[in-house]
Amino acid sequence: MSESRGLIASFTEHKVASNLLMLLMVMLGFLGLNRLNTQLFPNFDFDYITVTIPWRGASPEDVQRSITIPVEQAIKTLPNTKKLIARSQQGASAIFIELEDGTDLGLALDEVRQRIDSIRNLPQDAERPVIQKITNYSLVTSIMVSTENGSLEELRPLVRNMEDQILALGAGKVDFLGLPEEEMAIQVPAAALHDLRMSLGEISNRVRSFSQDIPAGTAGRDDAAKQLRALGQRRDERAFADLPLITTADGQQLSLGDVATIERRPRDDQPTLTYQGNPAIELQVMRGEDGDMLELADKVRSWGAEYRTTLPEGVQMTFYFEAWKLVQERISTLLWNGISGLLLVIATLYFFLNARVAWWVTVGIPVSFMATLGLVWLFGGTINMISLFGLILALGIIVDDAIVVGEDTLTHLQQGESAQRAALGGARRMFWPVVASSTTTIAAFLPLGMMSGAMGKIAFDIPFVMICVILASLLECFLVLPGHLHHSFRGIQVKASGVREGIDAGFHRFREERFRPLVAWAIRHRHLVSVSAVAAFILALSLIATGWLKFTFFPPVDGDQLRAVVEFSSGTDRRQVDRFLSHLEDALNETNEELGGHLVKTVISHHGAAAGFPNPGGRMEKYGDEYGTLVVEVYVGSDRKISNDQLIQSWREKLTLPAGLDQLTISQPEAGPPGKPIEVKLTGSDAPTLKQASLALQERLNDFAGVSNVDDDLPYGKEQLTFELTARGRALGLTLNEVASQLRAAFDGNLAQLYNEEDEEIEVRVMLPDSERRQFTALERLPIITAQGEAIALRDVVNFDARKGVDLLRRVNGELAVTVYADLDPEQGNANEIIASLNDSTLPDLKAKYGIGVGYEGKLQEQADNMKDMATGALLGLAIIYVVLAWVFSSYSWPLAIMTAIFFGLTGAVIGHIFTAPFGIKFSMFSAMGLFGLSGIIVNDSIVLVSFYQQLVAEGMERFQAIVEACVRRLRAVLLTSITTIAGLTPILFESSLQAQFLKPMAVSIVFGLLFGTVLILLVVPAMLMLIEEQRDSFRGMGPRLAPGNWGELARRAWRFDPAYHRQQPGPQGLGGHLWWVMILGPWLLLTIVGKLPLLQQALEADAGPLLMAPTGLLWLVMAGLGATFLWHLFRRRQRAARLAVYWLLVTGLGSLLIAALAPLAGPQGSELATAFWSQARWALVTALIVLPLLLWSRRSAQTLTR
Repeated sequence: MSESRGLIASFTEHKVASNLLMLLMVMLGFLGLNRLNTQLFPNFDFDYITVTIPWRGASPEDVQRSITIPVEQAIKTLPNTKKLIARSQQGASAIFIELEDGTDLGLALDEVRQRIDSIRNLPQDAERPVIQKITNYSLVTSIMVSTENGSLEELRPLVRNMEDQILALGAGKVDFLGLPEEEMAIQVPAAALHDLRMSLGEISNRVRSFSQDIPAGTAGRDDAAKQLRALGQRRDERAFADLPLITTADGQQLSLGDVATIERRPRDDQPTLTYQGNPAIELQVMRGEDGDMLELADKVRSWGAEYRTTLPEGVQMTFYFEAWKLVQERISTLLWNGISGLLLVIATLYFFLNARVAWWVTVGIPVSFMATLGLVWLFGGTINMISLFGLILALGIIVDDAIVVGEDTLTHLQQGESAQRAALGGARRMFWPVVASSTTTIAAFLPLGMMSGAMGKIAFDIPFVMICVILASLLECFLVLPGHLHHSFRGIQVKASGVREGIDAGFHRFREERFRPLVAWAIRHRHLVSVSAVAAFILALSLIATGWLKFTFFPPVDGDQLRAVVEFSSGTDRRQVDRFLSHLEDALNETNEELGGHLVKTVISHHGAAAGFPNPGGRMEKYGDEYGTLVVEVYVGSDRKISNDQLIQSWREKLTLPAGLDQLTISQPEAGPPGKPIEVKLTGSDAPTLKQASLALQERLNDFAGVSNVDDDLPYGKEQLTFELTARGRALGLTLNEVASQLRAAFDGNLAQLYNEEDEEIEVRVMLPDSERRQFTALERLPIITAQGEAIALRDVVNFDARKGVDLLRRVNGELAVTVYADLDPEQGNANEIIASLNDSTLPDLKAKYGIGVGYEGKLQEQADNMKDMATGALLGLAIIYVVLAWVFSSYSWPLAIMTAIFFGLTGAVIGHIFTAPFGIKFSMFSAMGLFGLSGIIVNDSIVLVSFYQQLVAEGMERFQAIVEACVRRLRAVLLTSITTIAGLTPILFESSLQAQFLKPMAVSIVFGLLFGTVLILLVVPAMLMLIEEQRDSFRGMGPRLAPGNWGELARRAWRFDPAYHRQQPGPQGLGGHLWWVMILGPWLLLTIVGKLPLLQQALEADAGPLLMAPTGLLWLVMAGLGATFLWHLFRRRQRAARLAVYWLLVTGLGSLLIAALAPLAGPQGSELATAFWSQARWALVTALIVLPLLLWSRRSAQTLTR
């Protein structure tokens, strides 16, 4: 194909084609920027369906037996069900169905409805099931409306009007907190029931009969047709009071108001709010899936400023928990870091490249970014924290492609080629290497796209953005950049200014006088260089495996909210709870003043509710007089010096806990997936047994440092009275169902009807007066109405028996379950280590003692699922990278040299996390995400190097010289791609704001991994490449020797083989060949021995006993000392190394077996020690089987260990 043909050639030679394409890319970007929604996290569906069935007055045990289990049986075979969680609580059953990713929620919702409709044995007085999917709404801001002199009822019409106006602004929905639902309470005294010989149910039927609007058809169709309607619905107390009840024997009509007190009021157990001691209602303004958070926030703020002027006197409107500010701050943080990184990138380009090339590469950055934004919009993306970080990460990738093409073009221009030939040739020569590197980059990010759960849906935006970036970058560097370079340099001699000449001359001297000898040395000492890199990689792995570098699934970050949840004993007066809430608030304000007075912004009291942080399928809010919650908004600016944990600790120290307080939990929302850092699920068939096992596990958890707020979700509830009919009750023809119905009507109310009044749904309930319902003495005197109309006291027809009840029964996948959960201070403990310790002894003992099952929930389950998905994705990604590289280089072995750089990059990431750990940056899931990005960039650099080596070999250059020349001539391109990526991400490392804390671990992995990885690419990859080339020669020579015609000769040689004679023959020297295995396995075994030190320290702190620790410590010192001595002699090439290896491996194997046998005598800590040393004994055996034959019998060993 001639140079003038092809798409690249057309764009390169055409005068305006490059500019027109660039203009189109920019226009697409502006269109996308205008249309893209702005939000905190990416859009994704919650794969949950909820089923709620209220059954007022029923205990958790009754709800489970009569509702939960039948519904479970109906839906347990629902297709694509991932998890089924059922909660039976006082008065309701709630079932959460978690579906597999990608399930059609509409079809699943229909199927659930059909299956529940087919259930025939649900209780008749249970309410209609509510079946719905969880919609992804996100909070924009909360608005607190409070009144100084008025009441909640005066605020009700005001907040309803506000709701209508906010919805008109474009809000997805408005939720209310502290706005009690209302009921029309018809309270009939027990004495009146006795006199009337009527039950509450019968009175309820009378109300239902007379109070309703009924259509009666159409009359006079042949004339002027008129519709007939009965308008009997009562809507206020006076109207209900006038309802006829009975006609007495003397003909007088008795109305409902004659025997009942009628009152419209809040329903029972409805929580209320106070703000600054005044009644308040909270409006939560929510954004729908398609709404722009910042745009909606701007409208709501403008509306609020105008609406505030119309508020009645004494009514105050306060904005707080303004989530849109977090979004704005995070976006601005990322933008400023991106701009800072871009400036550093541009400075780097101008330092290394000719000014014209640097200019056009720089111009390509915003063009590619704009095209990326357009593609993100076209494919349904949004602007959010994750996609913006992906764009910052893409700074290096966008520049990489352009640098490779631009640098190659510049090199050929300097060699005297014409502008057209150099630009077109640069694009063509680099086309397949760049396409290959782009494909491998996508493959490197593949694990992030394969993660499941909420983390996977959030992280998916990174590979999504990277694909869009790569597409835009390929367009720009092959269709736009070559044309610009061609026309920019056409007819111009490439000359450098004085400064440019100085920089180029300095770089040339460094490259030729420093770098070239260094590369030549690395290739000549390729065995030493390769083994050193492998040893560094093994050291990095051992730091992670032994726990020196602790892994935290999600880095802890202080949020803007604290909650203090108060639970008193059942029956506690609400006023006592309110007094303690006031004490909590006073103590908080006092603590705030002592710590500077700027930490606490807003404090709201929730009365009658234990309102924890939301968790689908997990713990839910509890309602009752004995509960209370204090919700605190705290300041989260970057200048804040005191952490939330410190604030909570100081706050707790000022509290005086009253009698009757069952539990006080002060916490902040956990970052990442919902749930607590530690959640252990116990399953069984018996609630009392599960409770005993839970208490035993809680006791063990309290022994760990940093663990707090240990509890479970099987709380003891109110005392229960069970009853059965007496002989007299049975003789009167009563049934348990009739008695239970009358009792439920008396104490929880009989629902007569529902009616709507504007935006409110009002329940009409007939019940006993509050003075009787709330007094236990009224129970026995309650009249029970028989079928014959007699009124008999309850105590005469039933016998009562008291027992302890529970507040909640939870089932997971059809099994009764209790979850034991705890908070954890990451500075004092590590969740993975605690779980590992529990798995070694505590949990097996609980399983054996109580016959229960054990599993994990919350973060632990999410962590396990994500790690499994990432491992699968990583293997698939590596396979794709290998296939692409093998295809590009037409070699099965060369890709191995390139891919070794991926693993060695981990070493730099680990070193980076060790250096940054004192600054609070944790090795976490985000660090692992950074490793994937790192691997893609490292592979790209290696491709540039190896592709040039391949070109030089094809031209006939000798291999050693070709590898050195490839490294030297591509040094500028490799340094540029690495330094520009490092420069783009470095500003994030120095960002102190809360918004950047999630991203720092990812940046640390990439920046430090690249710093280390670039050295490996330039020194280790050439050394590995030379080794692979040598092995390829060896394998080629093996073919003829292994031919079938030589099998007889090979068999004779094997039969006559004498190891002693073989060692005496001349052979290869040096620490290479077979001794590689010795140099790798020896340090690895020593590292595993050193890695046991933390376990020994823990055992010593746990008072394992001197009889165990003295010999164990001595044996450990001997193992470590012999190992270090052996390695010293090995690398000094001394003959004693072989004999020392025998002693070391014998002592390590037998010593480990001895420790493993004695350790269980020291208790739980000893059992953990025993497991570790059993593993070490097995590894010592494997090492001995490989190392000893190589040292004692191989010819290389005899020729090398000569001193």
